[in-house]
Amino acid sequence: MYDSWNTLCAFAFTVDKIEVPKSIGNPMETGLFVRSLGSPRGQVRDFRGNVDGSSLGIHIVEFIGHYEVHVDHFDPYKKPIEHLIVDSPGTLLEIPLLLRLMKKR
Repeated sequence: MYDSWNTLCAFAFTVDKIEVPKSIGNPMETGLFVRSLGSPRGQVRDFRGNVDGSSLGIHIVEFIGHYEVHVDHFDPYKKPIEHLIVDSPGTLLEIPLLLRLMKKR
């Protein structure tokens, strides 16, 4: 299973995103990925893996019937601000709203 996920992640560098059947197995079992957060898109959970020697990051989004794999320009654990600006600008726009909601409590 490790080799399958490793190969898929390498392939993800050449395309925008890839859809992977759940039959490939849980990415957590490889030891390459950790549970993470992602922008809500109806997913079950998110996983992230880092790319050694690079600011890139692998993002796996688990849905009920499949996984989606894509490469982030910036790994949020290595470069969080850059990740928000480039890879998740919608989240960046939601921060003022979150701060206002927290202030009301």
